[in-house]
Formats: sequence, structure tokens, C-alpha cells
Amino acid sequence: MAKVALLIGVSEYEPGLSPLPATIKDVEAMQRVLLHSKIGGFDDVTLLLNPQQHEMAVAIETLFDGRQKDDLLLLFFSGHGIKDESGKLYFAARNTRKTEKGVLVKATTVAASFVHEVMSNSRCKREVVILDCCFSGAFAEGLLARDDGFVDIRNQLGGEGRAVLTSSTSTQYSFEQQGSDTSTYTRYIVEGLETGAADKNEDGLISVDELHEYATKAVQEATPAMKPEIYAIKEGYKINIAKAPIDDPKLKYRREVEYWVESGNGEISFTGRAALEGLHEELELTSEDAAAIETKVLAPVEVYKKKLQRYEQAFRNEIKLGFPPSDKIRTNLKRLQQALGLRDEDIALIEAPIIVEQPLIAPPVVFPPSRLQNNNFLQYVGTSIIGVFLGGILVYFLLPRTLNTLQPIVETPINLCAEETYSLNDRISLGEEILLKQDTNPDKEAGVKAFFEGNCQLVVDKLNSYRKANITDPEALIYLNNAKARQKGDRLKIVVSVPIGTNPNVAKEILRGVAQAQDEVNSSGGINGKALEVGIANDDNDPSEAVQLATRFGKDASILAVVGHNSSNASLSAAPVYQKDGLVMISPTSFAQNLTSVGNYIFRTAPSVKSIADSVSNYAIKIAGKTNFLICVDYQGIDNQSFNNEFVKAIKAAGGQINSTECDISARDFNPSVVISQAVGSNANALVLGLYIDKIKQGLAVAQSNKGQLTVFGSPTLFTNETLKEGRGINGLIISAPWYPTAFPNNIFPQKAQKLWGATVNWRTATAYDATLAIIAGLERTNRRDELQKVLHSSSFSVDGATGKIQFLPSGDRINNEIFLVKVQEIPGSDKYEFVPIKP
Repeated sequence: MAKVALLIGVSEYEPGLSPLPATIKDVEAMQRVLLHSKIGGFDDVTLLLNPQQHEMAVAIETLFDGRQKDDLLLLFFSGHGIKDESGKLYFAARNTRKTEKGVLVKATTVAASFVHEVMSNSRCKREVVILDCCFSGAFAEGLLARDDGFVDIRNQLGGEGRAVLTSSTSTQYSFEQQGSDTSTYTRYIVEGLETGAADKNEDGLISVDELHEYATKAVQEATPAMKPEIYAIKEGYKINIAKAPIDDPKLKYRREVEYWVESGNGEISFTGRAALEGLHEELELTSEDAAAIETKVLAPVEVYKKKLQRYEQAFRNEIKLGFPPSDKIRTNLKRLQQALGLRDEDIALIEAPIIVEQPLIAPPVVFPPSRLQNNNFLQYVGTSIIGVFLGGILVYFLLPRTLNTLQPIVETPINLCAEETYSLNDRISLGEEILLKQDTNPDKEAGVKAFFEGNCQLVVDKLNSYRKANITDPEALIYLNNAKARQKGDRLKIVVSVPIGTNPNVAKEILRGVAQAQDEVNSSGGINGKALEVGIANDDNDPSEAVQLATRFGKDASILAVVGHNSSNASLSAAPVYQKDGLVMISPTSFAQNLTSVGNYIFRTAPSVKSIADSVSNYAIKIAGKTNFLICVDYQGIDNQSFNNEFVKAIKAAGGQINSTECDISARDFNPSVVISQAVGSNANALVLGLYIDKIKQGLAVAQSNKGQLTVFGSPTLFTNETLKEGRGINGLIISAPWYPTAFPNNIFPQKAQKLWGATVNWRTATAYDATLAIIAGLERTNRRDELQKVLHSSSFSVDGATGKIQFLPSGDRINNEIFLVKVQEIPGSDKYEFVPIKP
């Protein structure tokens, strides 16, 4: 058995492709570990630096020609990859060039099809290909090489007995101009081999899947937007590429450091430090060796922190010149983000607290039209001001907004149900304007007009009349209760933020839960005699809108808590603002694992991704008997990235395998039929769909293309009427959910909801009801913002909600947040479908 490697590094190119000096160090580092007798132990390692096309093609063919079945062959390439218009892949050589029009001269490249052919013709059945490149055109000097679309690595380079490892997927960046340093991916490939840390099962051997797992984790700690991939079939995953030391003191210490860094979210806790000091002495390591190991393990985290600092400084410098940033500045910042390899959520968490600091600009004040037509208008205004002064009326603030511009605070006198001053079209309404514009009639319009003019009794009359014909409209019920609250006088105010503009059905589901809780508490005498008033905000699930709304809520001292937001993208962006301003936020529907880690003012009644992943994986593997899982997600969604990571962990922990087929529904050239075919061909028997709420259609297209070949499991996002309308293609779909009507047999919430809305509600209504109920229970103890979060965190706090007893962990997550499974089934005797609970 021979172990032979060919290492190709191309750093110099013809005009049109940017130079990549790190590639030379990449191949030299790989040569060092592969030739080391106690690591790679390779018999022959050939370096090929800046080869011409012909030289490169001959060397690759020579590597695979005349080999034996049990040989181990490794091809490593660090350089530019290029994709043509038809999606075919090519490796760039020293003389690769493009025409004046930018068209690739293919004869100057080595085609992936050529590499695939020589590998397939070889007798060797242990072939490893490591590609530290992206397939795209080139960028200007000093920037990164980027892939601009879907790259079909699996079909163009994959094969039986073969493993292909890539530094990034089609939408990620790979190369970093770091002078003489190695590229990010190769750095951690070499580190995993050289230290032995990639030997995850500690058997003394490093297989390609272990090496991939190690490098991926380190890469994403330093550059989270990069997503290394592995493409292998059957035994390709388990090709052993190197040896690792057993019982090595330094490796033992390193593994313990890795544990404490991972559990400490990038830092070593006090407990971890105590444990490491004890191990340090036990292993008889010098202080210098221990410190060097810790520095090495923490290096990716430190790189990530520096990138965050670089972006923050750039953002601060740009907005000093003008706020909000112009489109051109935004384009430049996006380019910097991509160069740094940062995700959208990283950027949102940087920008949110900075945006809050910016000065606001005053808008025009909108008065009721009827008053503008009054000849005694000035006398009316003067009298109103005197009345406010003499009556000692409370003040609350509405911060209106025009397109892409933060607005200032407008003082608004509140005098029971007296007329107020509002700013219309500002995305927020207490009852003065209709946000759910698709749900209206003359009665609702008249009721809202009356609210605007301060005639609360007319509001009550008109909205009561409207609800007789439109009982399912939650906006009308909230405005109705707000009018009654103003008639009563004393009231406490909260706000709910939902995606009315982009997903009105989901918005209404959440609003129903809030409206039901408000209706119940106000009908029972209110909160310590004070009625609950609810403002409705439309954030469109847009992170920037969520940040601006959160800023406005934080500045309005009369707002005591927020229910929202819907998507994790919006919630994660807004959460730092709420934390800074000391305003409780309870999300009823955001799953992202790291949401509640933002701070002690952030809570949720929705389950975390981890609890969903654990529940679904255990059922799928231990009860349904599934073993090989294709995971399809939208990598543009924050909670989807978290969804993927948690499901990978949960499936592996339960004894399952992850299918190597790439399935990113946000990819430009995403083809669900091709993905399903590839997955089935590589022994997948289950499909997991993790979707951003606005990408349900794309996800359901995958389920339709599946045609029953794989058992399909979905996140709670798919629990919608839109899913049921898909028909036979989604029959048998299994979805996780924190609630369904019969989940809690002795709970009267479903019956109350049925009576109030005239229809069955879903889990979003239940968790929004619970979020509002938790706030109400907290306000019964205190109506101060700072004390409210302490009450919710208290071990003595609990309230019975739709989803059982509501109590919060110190993190802000629910205690004992149950997960249930439902299956889509055809209703007997019809062509319609329903969600049917799966009995445990």
C-alpha cells in the first residue's frame, strides 16, 4: 500500500485573476504534516507551485495512473476555481486567462471533468481531494475570491471510495490576503493533523470526516460565514488520512481546553480555569506549554473578535459622515462584511446599539382633519395645552418614521378618551389607523377614524358591530379594548411587533394570542385596577425595521414590555436595543439558540432550536427508525443556521448520520428535484426541513419534489394553513410544535379561543398568549421596567398558560417547554388535509 500526495498551489495569475500569495504557504504546510512519519507518513509528496495548465494536468493524471486498489491518493489544490455559464467547474493554472470580455479561455484551465475522469479511471479506491478555493471570477487585489452561485461539487468530482473536502460553499468566501500566512481553511486542516486534535474518537487515527469536522468548527469560529463541506459516498467518509498520538499530555490538555472554551462560549470560565490548573499539574506540563496550547485553541475566537472590532470601527466612522448610511456606503459595508466572513446576525448585533445612539430628526405632526377645518383651531389648541397643564396629564411618546429615517419623539397628551395627536403611517397604531388593511369594512374604518378623533364610545360601537361579521380579526379586538381602556382611565401599555406587511397570516396568529390575553384581563378588572393597552407595530420581519422600532419603544417610557418579534432575524437584531434600554422583550416564535443570551431583559415562550432538534431526532431515529438524514435549510435565516447546527448534533447524538448532499434553499440555482435525487442515491431515508418563515414556499417545493421517497420532518415554522394547502405532496409530513389543541387536556385555553375567534387557533397564538400572560402576571407585581425583568426571572414566578406552567430559566428560556409532534394527514372522505397529533 502506497500513500502518495500531489499538492498544487497557484499564487500568480494572468491579469483578471487576483494573486493569492497564501497558497504557497498552504502547500508547504501540508507537505510538512504529510511527510512527517508520526503524522501523515506519506511515501511520496509532490509540490507543484504556479504550474502552467499542461504541467498541472499531467501531474494530476500521473497521481492517479497505475495505482493499486488499496493505495491512498491525496490531491490538494489551493488557488482560484472558476465556474462557467453552464455550471461546469475549472481549476486555474498560472497561465489561465480570460478574454477582454471576461470570458474564460477554458484551454488554459484544468477542467473538473478531467480530474473526475482520471480519478474514476484509477484502480485506487481511497482517494481524497482537498480544495481550498471557491469557484468564481476574481476580485480586486486585497479582497477575497468569491463563488457567485451553486457549485455541484458532488456530481462533478464525487465518486465511490472518494472524499472531497471544500473550504466553502457556493455563497461563501475562501481566500484571505494575509501576506505570507496560510489561508483560513488550510490553517485548521494542518492544525488538526499536526496536533492530533482532529482525532475525535481518540483511536489514534484521523479519518477524513474527523478532519472535516475539526476544520469546520475552527473555521466557523474565526469566520462564521464560511461553510466548509465534505462530499463522500459510503466508505469515503472513513478513509484514514493520518495518525494521532495516544496518551500525549499536550493533546490531553488541549482537549480539555477545547471543552472549557466551547462550554464558555469562547472564554474559559473560573471553573474551567480551576480544572485546567489541576490537569496542568497532573500532566506535568510547563506553564509555557500550557499557555501556548490555550493561545492556540483560543486563536479562532480571537480572530473573530478582531473582525467584529474592525467592522464596528468602520461602521462608526461611516455614520459620523452621515446617518443613516447612503446606499453606496451600505454597499461598501456589505463588501467589508463579506471580506471579513461575518454573518448578517453578527452585523446586526454590532450595529443595533450604535444606531440607538444616533440623533433623531423631527417629523411633521398630524392633526385630525376635522380640527384643521375649524376656524377656532388655534383657540382649541391653546385650550388643550392649558387643560394638559392644569390636569397634570401623563405623557407618552410615539417616535414616527419615514422611509429609512429614524424619527424623533412626539409628545402626545393623554386625557382619558380625549383627542390626541398622532403620526400616521409610522408602522405603529394604538387604534388610530388600520395596519391589517386587507381586513376592513366601513364599520372598522369608522371605528378607527373615531379613535383618531378621540370618540371612544363610537369606537366601541363601530368595532363591536364590525366584529359580528369579522370575528377572526385580532386588530379590531385590540383597538376595541384599547378604547375601553381609555374610557376607564388608568392603564398600562405594552406593544406587540409582528410582520404584517410580509406575512399577515402569521401576524394575525400572534395578534390573536395577545388580543385574547388582553381581552381576558381587562374583562376581569384589569391589572390591579388598571386596564391593559396594546400597541401594534409592523416590523415586516426586517432586522433594520425591528431595530428602529425597538429604539422607539425604548425611548417611550410608557411602554412597559414588548411581545415580539416573530423571526429570529428580527428578534436577534432588536434584542440588544431592548437590553440597553432596559425593556423586557418576550418572543413567542423565535427559535435561534443564542437569542436569550443577549441579556437579562430577553425572554421567550417559544422553544429553542436545541429542544426542537432533540425531540425530532429522538423520534425519527429511535421510533421511526430513520438513519440517514438530508438537512435542507435556508442559510440566509439566522435561526436556520442554528437549526442546522443543532440538528447535526442531535442526530449524531441519537445515532444517526448526516447525508452529505448540500441543500440550501436560498441558493440561486437551487433545484429540489436534483437535491432529492442525490440524497436518495446516497442512502438518505429522511429529510429535515428548517425554514425561515418567509421561505415556506421554497421549502414546500422540496417536500413536493420528494414524492414520498424520504420521510419528511419539519420545524414549527411549517405549521401553517399554507402547508396544508399543498395537498398530497406533503401527506405524512411530521412537524414539531410547542402546542396543539389537545396537547393539554385539562387546559381551557382552546375552548376560550374557539369561542372568541370562532375557529381553531394554532401554536403561535398559544405562545403569544403565554408571552402576554407572563407580562400581565409580572405587571401585577410591579409596573417598573427594571423590576419587571427581575420578577420574571424570580424562582417564585409562575403563571398557568396555554402551554402549561410558565416559568423562566435564568437564561430567559422556558422551564420544561414541551415539544409535540403532529403529522399531516388527509381528512377521510375529502381532498383536504389536517394536522394530527402523534401519540408519544
